[in-house]
Amino acid sequence: MKLVLFDLGNTLESNGVLLPGAMEALEAVASLRAGGRPAALLGLVSDFEMPRQPSDVPIIQQRYYELLDDLGIRPFFEPLAERVTLSTEVGVFKPDEAIFRAATSKVDPTLEFDDVLFVTENPSHVLAARSLGLSAVHLRGPGQPLGEVETLPDLVPLMQAFVQGEELVQTVVLDAPDANSTAMITNRSAAMDATWTRLGDVLVVRATATLAGQILAHREMADSARRLFIPKQRLHVVTQIARLFQEDHPDVRVVVDKGRYLVVDLDPGMPSLVDGPHASCYAVRPLPPDTVVFDHRAARPRHTTAPVEEVGLLAGELSRMAFEEDLGTLARLPTRHSTSAQFLGALDWASDRLTDLGYATHIQTVAVHGGTTRNLIADRPGEGTDRNVVLVSAHLDSVNTRGAAAAAPGADDNASGSAGVLAIGQALADRTRRHDLRLILFGGEEQGLFGSRHYVSGLDAAERARISAVVNMDMIACRNTGNSTVLLEGASVSQAVIEKLVGIAQAHTSLAVQTSLEPFNSDHVPFIDLGIPAVLTIEGTDSANDRVHTERDTLDTLDIDLALEILRMNLLFVAQALDSDIHSPTDQLKENLR
Repeated sequence: MKLVLFDLGNTLESNGVLLPGAMEALEAVASLRAGGRPAALLGLVSDFEMPRQPSDVPIIQQRYYELLDDLGIRPFFEPLAERVTLSTEVGVFKPDEAIFRAATSKVDPTLEFDDVLFVTENPSHVLAARSLGLSAVHLRGPGQPLGEVETLPDLVPLMQAFVQGEELVQTVVLDAPDANSTAMITNRSAAMDATWTRLGDVLVVRATATLAGQILAHREMADSARRLFIPKQRLHVVTQIARLFQEDHPDVRVVVDKGRYLVVDLDPGMPSLVDGPHASCYAVRPLPPDTVVFDHRAARPRHTTAPVEEVGLLAGELSRMAFEEDLGTLARLPTRHSTSAQFLGALDWASDRLTDLGYATHIQTVAVHGGTTRNLIADRPGEGTDRNVVLVSAHLDSVNTRGAAAAAPGADDNASGSAGVLAIGQALADRTRRHDLRLILFGGEEQGLFGSRHYVSGLDAAERARISAVVNMDMIACRNTGNSTVLLEGASVSQAVIEKLVGIAQAHTSLAVQTSLEPFNSDHVPFIDLGIPAVLTIEGTDSANDRVHTERDTLDTLDIDLALEILRMNLLFVAQALDSDIHSPTDQLKENLR
């Protein structure tokens, strides 16, 4: 037999009114059965009026019972003499051990504290109850910003698990643990059959309440942690463009918010997940255990000595003026929707620009949603033997979620990346390299990566094997964090390229770097799907840009300095890769690019 003890005030009721979900929670426990009999009993333990003399006790108890009548919950706690325990009769207030001992023994003298679950809005009472050996849950009470459980209905699966003999598992969220603390927590979690997931400077640990206390050894760490009771199957990671998941699902509880990446609490069977107007712009998957969703590496003081010159390229060859002019040419078009005349005009303009720089260009026609769009491909061959090819790409199209006819300047998404491809093309136009350079501007990205999927589907095995690296630029010109930050997103096949980019960023730029091996919804993904080392370079994620896919994505919102820093990193990487002796792109890239 199990006992579920509720506090009353601000837990089940407030100011004489039953709180939302209270009846549902009580009915759920009362309906649990084991062998045809109730699997759990309900009880109340409350601080109430203290008597002046013993004869006052039954009078005070009667007033409390009348409150239960008024709330309509008295039948759940019959017989009251066994199921309701007041400070009035015990002579002490919660969380004194005596009141919990009295409440337990009144129900069944053989019950132990580990057979009891205590639910209250008072977090200090929760900690005290746990120290006595009870299971306890902090329900977010009226006016409280946080709780281990958000609502009374959210208690139901926890109470069911408790009654079935399962130890309750907490989700512990730690903000900004230092490197030593993070290592300690992840190591202890592994040793104690707990799990962890890291998103930048936030660590999410899944452990029983007892183990969580052992894992968080330092008091200051434990005191700053947020502890939540969320069933494992409800915890999910969201990867989103802008805030589009949150726009579609404003009622979904966000546990961790890192802009592009969220940890959310949602019903996995929620049908509307795939029905939102922006459903193609986010991905939802179960919270992965023992995984770094994305990492954060602080900026370092920029080096100013030989390494830049050793690759035969000065970062100063990036032309700010040319970049801004190209950016303006693209973003001042009313739209670059993939099937529009303006898109074709932008593609022809970019083709002329690259042809004038000496690149051999050709066009691919791509089917998209009953129409067509185009890819622009520009090549500059190297002069070595057994040449590989380095790809630099971006999508040229823009979109407004209000429809193809709506204004879609797409300054950040993705005039910035497209102008970046032209800037790298211009910087490398007059330099002879060992390996081939290929620049690609894709169409159809916003409709579902049509251009890049079409391109990779046309590569034979030999051509795929020649690709040593793909650097894809998508949204590189909006500062979403306090510091200039870039996210490098790829997969395990991209790890060597990511590490090389990180090294260049830290040596030759002022960028802080975030990294992720969870690729999503840009033109690097089709390459990764074929085992080709591709990396997305995109502005940092801590506070996602909510102007994309709207008419507000305009030139005046851009940070040109950030874009040029990202371009400097990408340009130096491409220059090195073009001169490296790369024999096996997937296996030897890291060694060959050192």
